[in-house]
Amino acid sequence: MLNNKGFSLIESLVAVTLLMIMISTLIPITNLLIYEREVLHQKRLFGNELHAELQPYLWDDQASIPTEYSKEVNETKLIFTFSAENKLLKGCVEWKNVKNKTDQICLYGYSAK
Repeated sequence: MLNNKGFSLIESLVAVTLLMIMISTLIPITNLLIYEREVLHQKRLFGNELHAELQPYLWDDQASIPTEYSKEVNETKLIFTFSAENKLLKGCVEWKNVKNKTDQICLYGYSAK
């Protein structure tokens, strides 16, 4: 008892417990950040894809409105929907994101006709 130059069992258990608490908190937060980053990446990518698909409807007289079709991008099935609302053309894209929830982006534009 007079020689107390090392760690005791209780000090070691407290240190291991604190370490496990930190690890069990950081792993779920890290997974959530990874999923959210992928969701934002998909929104940017599919928003750009919707913009590209909307252009023929804005510039060409040949495109028929309303219309709906699907396309696969990066192994994800996208459903494009185009319709007329007042004087605007509405284009929407819908898909299942990495969290397996349905996500949707809509863009509006004036027709050049």
